[in-house]
Amino acid sequence: MVRTQKQKEDGQAIIYIAAAVPGLLFGLGIAYLRMRRRARAEGKRFYLALVRDGVPVPEARKLADMYCSSISLTGMIRGMRPFTS
Repeated sequence: MVRTQKQKEDGQAIIYIAAAVPGLLFGLGIAYLRMRRRARAEGKRFYLALVRDGVPVPEARKLADMYCSSISLTGMIRGMRPFTS
């Protein structure tokens, strides 16, 4: 079977995309971990500010946990909506 020029170009595009995916996933993973670390640090600051301003410790802990857990990969994936036109 003879391949047309368009089929060759499509095949090359797929190869380029497949080669780029691992690098993109690695970069996104690093960015996500960095974001989680920052959220955890900000959650601690938020907790300390709540306690300093007189919020009871159990409630402050709950609020800080909610703040930190808002950046969850599974939550982000579950919250994805299908693309519609």
